[in-house]
Amino acid sequence: MLNLLYPVSYLLCLTGLILWFYFKEQQLASRKMSTLFLSSFFIYLFSLAFSEATLSYKLLILFRDLAILGILSQTFSYIRKHAVVVVLAAVLLYGVVQFFGFRVLYNTFPEVAIGDEPLDDNYELLVETNDGKIPDSYKGLINQYQLTVKPAFTMADASASELDRFVEIGIPDASEKQIKKIIRELKRLSGTSYVELNEVISLDEPVENEEIPSVQAKHVNDPLVNQQWGWEAIQGDQVHERMKSSGIRPRKQALIAILDTGVDAQHEDLKGAFVSKGSGNDTDPVGHGTHCAGIAAAVSNNGIGIASLVPDSSFVRVTSIKVLNASGMGNQQATIQGIIQAADMGADVISLSLGSPSSDIRQRAYSEAVKYANAKGAIVVAAAGNSNQNSKNYSPANAKGIIAVSALDVNQSKAPFSNTVEDIGYAVAAPGVKIMSTYPNLQYKELNGTSMATPMVAGLIGMLKSFNPKLTTEEIYKILNDTGKNTPDHRTTGKMIQAKDALERVLD
Repeated sequence: MLNLLYPVSYLLCLTGLILWFYFKEQQLASRKMSTLFLSSFFIYLFSLAFSEATLSYKLLILFRDLAILGILSQTFSYIRKHAVVVVLAAVLLYGVVQFFGFRVLYNTFPEVAIGDEPLDDNYELLVETNDGKIPDSYKGLINQYQLTVKPAFTMADASASELDRFVEIGIPDASEKQIKKIIRELKRLSGTSYVELNEVISLDEPVENEEIPSVQAKHVNDPLVNQQWGWEAIQGDQVHERMKSSGIRPRKQALIAILDTGVDAQHEDLKGAFVSKGSGNDTDPVGHGTHCAGIAAAVSNNGIGIASLVPDSSFVRVTSIKVLNASGMGNQQATIQGIIQAADMGADVISLSLGSPSSDIRQRAYSEAVKYANAKGAIVVAAAGNSNQNSKNYSPANAKGIIAVSALDVNQSKAPFSNTVEDIGYAVAAPGVKIMSTYPNLQYKELNGTSMATPMVAGLIGMLKSFNPKLTTEEIYKILNDTGKNTPDHRTTGKMIQAKDALERVLD
């Protein structure tokens, strides 16, 4: 409230003072304007006194504001006999206020809103600086709160985004109660462009007990395909029929990167399609990442386990980057670094079956990461979330340039848990209830979630990219949307992908 009271009272104060000088020879008008000025000035002083800031900062702001009042009042007093000049000066002044001044005043004492989501305990903040270096202006704040500051991200090509300008800031336990104050001070310091929270990400696996229809696949021999209703719903069997009948070969071997809890690289239905990018990523203590990898690119027609959309590994291979720990938890910084790593290793598709509730103002780093991935030729796909809410408040699904994926049930309606995507620029739907896939230690398991819908889309995009490697996010989305199926809730979920129809569009 005070951050709004301050600029409003100051502008009223400024208006009253200017008019007081302008009408000083008209007794009644002058008295009214002096009353406006004085009452506004006392409110201004009240808002200044009780704003959250250091005394030295308040005195600096007071000096600035009084100087502006003095200069402008004297200027209008000097030109008050020239009506045309006064009108032009007033229009100019309030134009500056409208387009620039009010925002500056409003941000003098910025409000800091922190949600209920936990922050990373080691590095709570991601801060974009003007040049990526730790500004000299931070020294006092670092010493006062014993902050830890280091570069947030490393990448092969710093020119492809603004991510090289971010630092991460760790707040010791003794100072964590002062986080709002620290954020306010950071926003005021020279060298700061933007501040966001490094929120914790945790997996959320909803439970659904729907009966699923049996599938009669004709073109694959994988024994568990009869339980893959979602694969059938997105034209999985038709894709394999089309590939067999045409004999078409890909232009490149596309690579899908699963950013998750890791992948069991030795799983019988994955190892023929898996490429390792570091042994630390090739195990999965949780199972979530292995399940997603199978949906995207399990080996089809090998007489084992499940089928994916991918006919064989000459079309698409899958890899893993571990961004979530053995408890299924991670944070924004690790996820963004994973996106950068995947892009630098040449991934064509980056699949994110993860996220957390957030707000629009916290997505600059995610959006820059997507921008970086796109510049490297990768398409980024992310789960819409499992909170039955609007995914505009869920990251990274709400980041600019991401294709967000909602989940459908066996009736092809919105799954009860799925977030909606009506306010997301690029959004599609895929089955996400009782999805059968690979699981660590040679197991197979059904899971639910937008996490399961996401790799279905990633697998299809991988296939499309294998035929046309230069497809952009916008082009991919247009294909998926144009060929997608209108389902009962498509206005809030996006259209359900239709893999064979999308492939035909690329093959034409």
